[in-house]
Amino acid sequence: MTTCLCRTELRDGFLCARCRSATAGRLRRLPVLYRLLQPELQPAAGAPSYGRVRLVEAPMPAMGLVLSLRGPGGIVSVLEDWWSAMQASRSGSAPVITGTYDERAIRAAKQLTFHLDYLANDWDQGTQFAKEIRSLDETAMDIVCPHDTLERGTLLGPCPAEQADGTVCGATLRHYRSSMSRVTCPWCSSVYPTHSWARLKAWIDHDREDREQEDQELLAG
Repeated sequence: MTTCLCRTELRDGFLCARCRSATAGRLRRLPVLYRLLQPELQPAAGAPSYGRVRLVEAPMPAMGLVLSLRGPGGIVSVLEDWWSAMQASRSGSAPVITGTYDERAIRAAKQLTFHLDYLANDWDQGTQFAKEIRSLDETAMDIVCPHDTLERGTLLGPCPAEQADGTVCGATLRHYRSSMSRVTCPWCSSVYPTHSWARLKAWIDHDREDREQEDQELLAG
């Protein structure tokens, strides 16, 4: 007898039909969640600065969880590690890792889905695999699709506030219904009251145009 992820006792295999189906759904969703987490990242420093107020204190990271999901040891690494472990358990060759991180997430998830019958019925690590995939999916879903969708806010763009070291914050700004009269940066805590929104939009648009121009120059070069 073995115990499934949902604590159901099984005579054969390691995942019941319901947990197997749920795991398949999570594997389909994880590459999409990986991509949807991108806008939540703190953009790289180096955007142009023009007349912004310097901060007195250095900002504290507010989206470390997003970085952990998108960085080393995150969604892509977990999927590829389980893919590699599954291949090794079947005496198969090690996966060939190529492509962008988005492509790698898709490929690893597809391979695990393709072998889900083996993972659920024959591999003694099947329960642990499903448990880790569930945890990863739930963590990413809590960020991308929180339970209180009204508090998700309207995406505005990167914060243009200048930090103490002269770099631009660049964290994702959102407007929440619960804070109608102001926009607050979750990274550096800069506050933009209603009367500054026109200037804020101009800053965001200016940064976006500069980034698009840089992308075009990179492609052309």
